Amino acid sequence: MTMNRKKHTITIAGAGSARVPALVGNLIEMKERFPLTKIIFYDIDNERMGKMQAYDELVLKTYYPEAEVVFTTDMDVAYCHTDFVFCQMRVGKGEMRSYDEKMPLKYGLVGQETCGPGGFSYGMRSLGAMKEMVEKVRSYSKDTWILNYTNPAAIVALGLDRLFPDDKRILNLCDQPFSLMKSFAKILEVPQETLRARYFGLNHFGWFTDLFDTAGNNYFDQLRDYLKNHDFKPFNAEQRSKSWLDTYVRVNKYMQYFDEYIPTTYLQYYFFPDEIVQESNPHYTRVDEARDSREKEVFEVCGQAVGRDTMDGITMLTNGVFGKLMVEVAESIAYDLHNEFIVLVKNNGIIPNFEKDAIVEVAGTIGKNGAEGYYFGNIDMFYKGLMENQYAYESLTVDAFIEQDYKKALEALTLNRTVIDPEKAKAILDDFQSVSKDYWVLK
Repeated sequence: MTMNRKKHTITIAGAGSARVPALVGNLIEMKERFPLTKIIFYDIDNERMGKMQAYDELVLKTYYPEAEVVFTTDMDVAYCHTDFVFCQMRVGKGEMRSYDEKMPLKYGLVGQETCGPGGFSYGMRSLGAMKEMVEKVRSYSKDTWILNYTNPAAIVALGLDRLFPDDKRILNLCDQPFSLMKSFAKILEVPQETLRARYFGLNHFGWFTDLFDTAGNNYFDQLRDYLKNHDFKPFNAEQRSKSWLDTYVRVNKYMQYFDEYIPTTYLQYYFFPDEIVQESNPHYTRVDEARDSREKEVFEVCGQAVGRDTMDGITMLTNGVFGKLMVEVAESIAYDLHNEFIVLVKNNGIIPNFEKDAIVEVAGTIGKNGAEGYYFGNIDMFYKGLMENQYAYESLTVDAFIEQDYKKALEALTLNRTVIDPEKAKAILDDFQSVSKDYWVLK
């Protein structure tokens, strides 16, 4: 049965990302559910976007000929007339990510792009670019939906809420809970589409507290027992690099100490930082892994499309998590479906004994008015303490960016559980400042 749904124009901001060809595949797979008249690919790096342009154009010409396709490096062309912005910028590209991951390791600190000092540095860069983007989009339309997947989502979401407090059409999202649900479904041998979760926390800093299906079957105790007694592997383990697999295995380690809830994989950086630093290679981090594996594979597939008129022998790339979530969220907004996701929303009493202005991550629904989180209730002191510390770090980071305040940046890094030592916090802050002048400055 063909759906007769209103068609939309979307802009993919950060179209030089190696994730974009797979997102295009998801748009094609779901074109009945979320039909498009126009797709605008936008990036400030035309060379990098150009590595994938032949592929993107060929796959769309083959499977989505009814959609107009535009590639541009001009912000005005990208944002002047669009219904949805799918935003996934990597401000500073791989070069700055490399600093984020490698510089902290010099001081025995976690080198990760969204957690710890690297997350601070990345957040400071992302906030500037996101502010500029929102201002440009809003100069044309107050109605355009901005679906933000730019990391670190916790800092970006909090910053955008402070910079644009009345803007109700910015939705910040993360695919990690969605990815974990896919892995849970594989372990339990049930369809992911039927699974529902209850969850609380901050982005990359949260816990699953329940898991059940639409038929009323509860799987939480079964899954919790499994993860306490088995190594956790992602649903696509065979495609993951060793460092990613280690991330999942430490869920099992965490649960040897605290087995009440199931943690997100990112909590490992806050609970076992010394162990992670010892295992890290300061000369070869995730950015290098990504370049030598996923990015290399994507660019190779895309290169096959150059000069070709057909997709014969060329794989159509798709993504079971990132792209799928992006399109499903846009669909749920566009047609007011109120489908259930794990969402980032302002607390406002969802967790009554936690900061009301914090951006919390909880189960909820998404419809034409954006995300609505389900009421969760009070949280126990242990989790409250962890979250208050993390929120204070995130809040001070946003203040440091907005006010260009060195003291607040130093306070933020000292509060971060992966740092704690003010001497190290100052050393890494000064290092980051020395390479980040094009993106942020502190006084």
